[in-house]
Amino acid sequence: MGGHGLTYVKALQNNAFRTLYIGIILSNLAASIANISLIWIAYNKFNSPLVIAIVLGALELPALVIGPFLGGFLDKFKKSNLMIFAYLTNASVFLFLMFNPLKSMFDFTIFIGLLVISGAVKPLLMGGNSMFIQDIFPVSEERVVANALTTMSFDMTYIFGSLLSGMVMALGYGLKVYMLVAVLYIVVALCIWRVSKLIMVSRDHVNEKADEYKGYFDNLKQAFHTILSNHTLLYVLLMDFLWNMLLWAGLTVLMPILVKQHFMAGASQYGLLESMTSIGIVLGSIVVGKVQPNPKWLVSIVVGAIGLHGVLFSVIGVSNNVPTTAILLMIIGLIVAPALIYKNTFYQQTFDSDARGALFTVAGTMTTASYPIGIALASGLATLMHSNPSPIFIGYGLMVVIISIVVYWRLNRTV
Repeated sequence: MGGHGLTYVKALQNNAFRTLYIGIILSNLAASIANISLIWIAYNKFNSPLVIAIVLGALELPALVIGPFLGGFLDKFKKSNLMIFAYLTNASVFLFLMFNPLKSMFDFTIFIGLLVISGAVKPLLMGGNSMFIQDIFPVSEERVVANALTTMSFDMTYIFGSLLSGMVMALGYGLKVYMLVAVLYIVVALCIWRVSKLIMVSRDHVNEKADEYKGYFDNLKQAFHTILSNHTLLYVLLMDFLWNMLLWAGLTVLMPILVKQHFMAGASQYGLLESMTSIGIVLGSIVVGKVQPNPKWLVSIVVGAIGLHGVLFSVIGVSNNVPTTAILLMIIGLIVAPALIYKNTFYQQTFDSDARGALFTVAGTMTTASYPIGIALASGLATLMHSNPSPIFIGYGLMVVIISIVVYWRLNRTV
């Protein structure tokens, strides 16, 4: 165990990973500020819930509809070029806003068009980052450390979300914010360009023109064939989908109702509870990155952690105060850290074929798709229950526990 303390330092000493990691952190930062800014533009400039729905739809729907089909491009073309294009597209949304006050319907249409492209390329970025980690670290144990650092960076950005909101408000939402986001995305694109130069993956990216599209569709077919023929992979993808749809999306909808209606608390208590899971995930990730499990146990740990998340999610339904709920959410964060990290490590271990770009993108799209579906479902149920979230917390948690037990039993039976 003596050498484990240096694992994070060693990972960050790798030039390619350090550059990728800086890019991921800056990308998370840019995305957080971008989301705050875009929702503000939609609400303040047009004062219409319909415009908010259009903006959010332009950001989310293309990733669900187009995402799985874009994955094949990661296998057929140089992934760094595709990712640089995606980040520069994100930057272009804010460069456009810097020079255009959205005064006419034509301007607004161009703005939505840029958002649609920006939303559509999101799965390419998720898949591309995972593929880079695969290329940089060929061994599963090293990937665990890299995935732990990546998970931590996402949740650290989330924890500081309220500070970012304050900073954005202080800047006045205008030209300065658009410039900040555009510059961040351009710097991330430069990081990806630098990573590609540092890795120098020995892979031939030149395809015969006649076979290019045939190869692209073959890759998509191969990706879906791999998913359907590998029962373990299929179960993990389905569990990931349901986990996001029920527990993560459910928490987003139910937490403000719980705080306001049941705890009779305000915004500061809500802010505290919102950050507790992320704090738990960061602390859990630090520990998980130092533990090297047998690769055969990865899926069992993921399924078990999701099951425990379900148990604690149900307990939130009977919690009657803020401190107890805060402790429960922090424990949830600690427990789900291995699920988040080992799930990505399992995908990187399994998606080691010519169709890996398509596979990563399909997996990423399933995760992305489950969230808006879950939000719509939880919102509908909360309305039916007259804003009583307790039965939904208990019901959702128990459903996930039962699913976890069934999947765990099925996996052990197939081994």
